[in-house]
Amino acid sequence: MKEDTNETLTGTDSRDKKDKPPEGKETKETAGEEKEKEVGEETKELDLPTLFIWFISLLSGKAWEYLGLIMNPETKQINQDLKKAKISIDTIAFLYEQIKDFLSREDFNRIENLLTNLRMNYVQKLKKE
Repeated sequence: MKEDTNETLTGTDSRDKKDKPPEGKETKETAGEEKEKEVGEETKELDLPTLFIWFISLLSGKAWEYLGLIMNPETKQINQDLKKAKISIDTIAFLYEQIKDFLSREDFNRIENLLTNLRMNYVQKLKKE
């Protein structure tokens, strides 16, 4: 009987309270929906040239590593694998060719210089073998 009075005074039904999350608190569903929106917004910001540049930077690190010029961060050793270095350099060149028309002047020059340096170092390492 006391519940009926409380519902009448507040104008709410106790069943409504069970269905709605308390104010200021999120349910798993609403938190998940917000995360999906955030992830969707982040991926919208990354265009194809930006992704290619990011991938080129990853590949260039591996290329330097395969050339034996930097240490493998996992093993803390310097290993040389010129076959893998060539594959990395060729892949960078391919990606660069695909996006060079969309790059800023700064990115264009940076990747050109990167490829030149990688190729020169590759040839020097190849001559030593």
